[in-house]
Amino acid sequence: MATKRYLMFNVDEGACKNGYQDVLRDLITIPEVQSIERLDGIFDLMVQVECPATVGYAAADDLSAKGWVKRLEILQVEPLHPHDYVGLTLDDLIRLKGLIPESPGNYEGLTVDERLRIKRLIHESRGSHGAASTSP
Repeated sequence: MATKRYLMFNVDEGACKNGYQDVLRDLITIPEVQSIERLDGIFDLMVQVECPATVGYAAADDLSAKGWVKRLEILQVEPLHPHDYVGLTLDDLIRLKGLIPESPGNYEGLTVDERLRIKRLIHESRGSHGAASTSP
């Protein structure tokens, strides 16, 4: 499954002199690169990639060996689905913590019993708060 990541780069000053042409030449050879953005701040470039974890980390390893890379950080994007938890109290969330999948709203890979337990807990919690229930 493809995951969105951002590769955050600090670029060697020598690579800046030619308008990042060497950097861009290296980055456009990577098929998973979705976008390249110039930043003003603690990082010089932000590169968005969408790929499986193993491919993303392999690409980051390859890029970190380039002479123009001073520093490379990887940020993985986690989808946020706040509507899944509207109306739940902190206690409700703590009760659900052991059952909620890594990507809220994505219940693939859970057993039927786990899905039913999550559905029941959400329904019970929302019922006590007047919010509508949803099916996982």
